[in-house]
Amino acid sequence: MGRIRTREEFDRAAQRVVSRFSGELGFAAKNLTTGEELGINAECVLPTASVIKTAVLVELMRQAHEEGLDLQERMTMTASDIVGGSGVLKELGPGLQPTVADVAMLMIIVSDNTATNMLIDRVGGVEAVNRTMQERYGLRSIVLHNRVDFEVIGNDIRRFAEASAADLVRLHEMMARGELINAEACRQMIDVLSRQQYLDQVPRYFNYNQYAKDLKVEQSFTVANKTGFFPGTRVDSGLIMLHDGPTIAFAAMTHRSVDTSMGFESEGAITNGILGRLLLEYWWPGEWDSRVAIRQSLYVDAALAYPEG
Repeated sequence: MGRIRTREEFDRAAQRVVSRFSGELGFAAKNLTTGEELGINAECVLPTASVIKTAVLVELMRQAHEEGLDLQERMTMTASDIVGGSGVLKELGPGLQPTVADVAMLMIIVSDNTATNMLIDRVGGVEAVNRTMQERYGLRSIVLHNRVDFEVIGNDIRRFAEASAADLVRLHEMMARGELINAEACRQMIDVLSRQQYLDQVPRYFNYNQYAKDLKVEQSFTVANKTGFFPGTRVDSGLIMLHDGPTIAFAAMTHRSVDTSMGFESEGAITNGILGRLLLEYWWPGEWDSRVAIRQSLYVDAALAYPEG
């Protein structure tokens, strides 16, 4: 399969991916240099799963920069804070006293649910997060309904949080342009998102090393993102910053997949990964070198090679 070069080729390939997905899908992306936008059901409101934690981070940083919240303040984790699901704090004992900044880092890079609830409480509840998203920034579809509470969520992840892919892209565009709170707050948030340890969705077929900085390895781009996962649902949203090219804001949302497994090879994660691969090909600057940009995958080849019709 050759590189995706034109909008027509991108649209045709993306529609092939969508036609094979078993559930609902929303996708949006914007090239922040040219202004070109891509979308498939971009305004459809779907569950965000843990991608909503980026909105919690925004409200936390707003209060730190505008209301004096101290990011170095120590928070005491209590037994009532601890919740299951993703994260590491649930494995540690009550009485731990990480800083607010440390709790925020855990909320984003390992999607820690206990950390998330601690921060939702610290910023004043779901209302504070929603007010900033909807009233200050006009992102009306981004809604945090509840703290992480699996008794409330049950088997319907919509009960946790929802958004459209288009609004998630707008959120990250504002972040990339320094328009959320202030430029320094945006820089800090992007730094946190760039430390993400879950890279199994949109970047899964990128030739990307999350340990590059530690290993002193040069890369052609940086990914700053937040993922979310639940049985039948996979979501990923953030920024792809090409060092010699554009910054791309993206959101890929899959829901109601017949594949409700929670492993690395879930249908939703693979679907989002193929869309990410197409996105990188289409907006890659200059001469294409697949060895630099992507990892080869039979999943991608199979998804894009079957005849149309």
